[in-house]
Formats: sequence, C-alpha cells, structure tokens
Amino acid sequence: MTGALPPAARRVLDEGVTCYLAVRTPSGPHLTPVVYALDGGRLWLTTARSSVKARAWRADPFVAGLISTDDMAVSFRGEVRTFDALDPVSWPAAAVAGPRLVRAAARFSLKNARFFAGYAVDARRVPLAWAPPGRVFGEVRITSGILVSCPDGSVVERWGGWLEAGAVTIPRSTRRDPATPRRGITPEVPNRALDLRVPLAVRRALGSTGKGAFVVQDDRTLTVLSAGWRRVARERAYRVTVPGGGLSLPRARRVISGLALDHASAWRAADMKGMLVRGTAERLGQTPSERSSRRPSARHSVELRLRPDSIVWWQGWASGTVSGT
Repeated sequence: MTGALPPAARRVLDEGVTCYLAVRTPSGPHLTPVVYALDGGRLWLTTARSSVKARAWRADPFVAGLISTDDMAVSFRGEVRTFDALDPVSWPAAAVAGPRLVRAAARFSLKNARFFAGYAVDARRVPLAWAPPGRVFGEVRITSGILVSCPDGSVVERWGGWLEAGAVTIPRSTRRDPATPRRGITPEVPNRALDLRVPLAVRRALGSTGKGAFVVQDDRTLTVLSAGWRRVARERAYRVTVPGGGLSLPRARRVISGLALDHASAWRAADMKGMLVRGTAERLGQTPSERSSRRPSARHSVELRLRPDSIVWWQGWASGTVSGT
C-alpha cells in the first residue's frame, strides 16, 4: 500500500533511477547500486541468484537503502521477499502474489528498458548470472525512512519510527590516530594504500572526489545515507560528509561502515565501474556549519574518516575483493 509513504518520499522513489541497497553480512555491510521500480508502494529489483545480496537475504531479510533525485533523497529500511523460479520454497508466495507480481515485473521492465537494450547489445558477453534465468526477483517492503533535502542535508520528514544510526558505542582504539601524530613522531600508516590494488580503470573512472552512498552498521540497525567524499592520500583514507539528521555520532565513537562509489552508465551494465570501501569510520571535528552555530541541529552535516579494511570492486561483468589481511 502506498499510504504508508509520505507523498514527497513517494515522488522521489518513483522518479529515482538507481537504488543503493545494503544488506548485513559476516564481513560487514554490503552496499551496491541496483536498478529498481516502485509498484504498489513496494520496491522491486533483481539480483543474481549467487550474489552476496541473494545469499544474505536467505539468512536475513532486513535491508536498507538510498534513492535520490536532484533535490531530495530518501533513506529507508525494510524487509525483502524473494521470488525465484528455481526455488520451490518461493513458489507458494509467487502463486499468492499472482497478478501483483506480473504487474510489478512489467513496471520494472518498462522503467529499466534502456538497460534491457544494453543487455541485447552485449548478449554474447552477458554471463548466465546476469541473464534472466540466473536472477531472482525481490520485493522490498519499506518500514521506515527519512526524506532529506540534498542542497543542505536537512531532514525534511521521518516516518515509521526511524531510528538514528550509530547510537551504539563501538570501542575506540587505544592507538593514536596516525593522521594526527604528536610533534616529532612519524605517523604510522600502511606502506601502500589498499585502494591502489583496485584495477586502474576503475580508479580512474571514480576519480578522487564525488558523490556516493555511505552505510553504517551497528548492533541494532543498518542505515544508508547520501554522502560527499574525497580521497586523502596522506591519510590512506576517505573523508566522508553525510547529513547529521540520520546519525547519532559523538566525536569519540567509531562505526562499522562502507562507502559505495560508482561510475554509472546510462544504459550498459558492461560500462559500469565502482567499488565498495569497507572499514571503521570515525567522526572528525565539527564541520564549518556546526562551528558557525551555537545550536547544531540535524541541518548540519557530519564529517567522518573511513580507513579501508577491504574493498569490493566491479567493472562490467567482472568483480573482485582486496583486503588488508
């Protein structure tokens, strides 16, 4: 039902092109962009049967995501139900869904017709996992969310009992921050930045600054927020700026997190490039907007430093993982 979604949020979900969707895994949050469609107040999407998302859904249906337009963004949480033609367990649900499932599939195909055209162009190169027989259809029921103004990062509206992320304390390391050493002491940093092991074509496509999606995982929940980012070579880290209204991060706290960066293609999956940077993020000092105000509010952004522990990259049909261990 669409009544649970505020009209402004429903507009963003209807007009958006890409959904950054996150799942919980033993290795930390997994966040990647997918195409989708909104139908019946639910989000509909597909993924490869063997993908990290599909495997995670079998154990834990909880998901979180982000969908943006030019002026607004919706961060949401929800639960997913999958429909798999090769999995007998999903057949009863598919039979009950019946016409609703057919209508959603038609809406999905129409909304993403240009990507299907891209598959046709690259038909001889498309792996089985990316072809219709190798995919599952997912239905996401949104249970809570926030509507954020993109120009200033302010939270415009909340619904469904949205719970701020990062409210659980994660012990801070006793080691001094390598980026802020004591005078006369050489910073302790890795010999080689982890992201330099990602294929050069991917790194060149992404550049050193841009927009992406930031995911936070704590003991209670999973949250995806829009993010500005820049790579800081001397810190072997990424500086990330997110809306303050979706987080509760005292300065001394760190959070398990990830940053999804992607170079999208208008219609060909073969041209897509990106990476998911995972690690522990820590809040830095006050942002300029906070320093200029005596009463910081949800309108102000939060700046964090994310040092990679592992990186998942993708380039067309290929993907890989690099880690610091």
